[in-house]
Amino acid sequence: MKQVSLFFPLLLLLAACESKKPEQQSAAGADTLAYTIKGDSVRSQLCVRPDSLCARAQFTYPVFEGNQVLTDSLLRHAVAASGYLDSPETTAAQAKASPTQVVQDFVKDFDTFIADQRKRFPNEPVMGSAWETDIRTQVLHQTPQFIAAATLTYNYSGGAHPNTNLVYVNLTPKGHQLTLNELFKPGYEKTLAATAEKLFRTQEGLKAGDPYGERYFFENNAFALNDNFSIRPEGLLFRYNPYEIKAYAEGPTELLIPYTELKSIINTDGVLKAFVK
Repeated sequence: MKQVSLFFPLLLLLAACESKKPEQQSAAGADTLAYTIKGDSVRSQLCVRPDSLCARAQFTYPVFEGNQVLTDSLLRHAVAASGYLDSPETTAAQAKASPTQVVQDFVKDFDTFIADQRKRFPNEPVMGSAWETDIRTQVLHQTPQFIAAATLTYNYSGGAHPNTNLVYVNLTPKGHQLTLNELFKPGYEKTLAATAEKLFRTQEGLKAGDPYGERYFFENNAFALNDNFSIRPEGLLFRYNPYEIKAYAEGPTELLIPYTELKSIINTDGVLKAFVK
């Protein structure tokens, strides 16, 4: 069984601004869009103990030079991927939130928690732990036809453990998010699912017909792909984050499906044609 705790190292994502010039990536094409890594960072002003009971929030992301549509599209995806919009109380304004608002609201929640503790227990020391969120969006691969990116979110605001999620996105230079329906021929679903399950069972050490049992969280004990995938030069990389199909302690699971296994269903007019020989 192959598991990847963090698909790309955090040190590759820079908190400070960094210029990224076009460079050769693969035989499928070269980087065609330059971008700069920018970031927003906020620290609580109500820290009880700066080293252990404080809140820090950071959000780093690429800004494409001369392409605001693509930048805005990627940022909308990054904000959603961070979990910021998961609450049923999300307002219309929050649905259009910027990275700046995301980090400010995280720290504001901490400040509200501290203020509430001081109000409820004025004669007691404030108890708790440090809060931290670190959201980083990175371009993984780029061709003239698409940009593959990912948003990694580390979040801790109390509880038994922090949560880390990685969400992929594939965008055209015009900011359109590519879907599986656009990558494959009509009626592809059964072939893709069967191919994916065969590879998944091999990776997990399961024989054909073995039940998934209690270890896996597939609905009705039936294998299913999600829509969290990245277009890579060697194949489609799907990712299940912690809690999605396994317990938190098992970590994330990634499944690479080589294009050689998908030749019969690939849309030859789509972006994958450059990877198929």
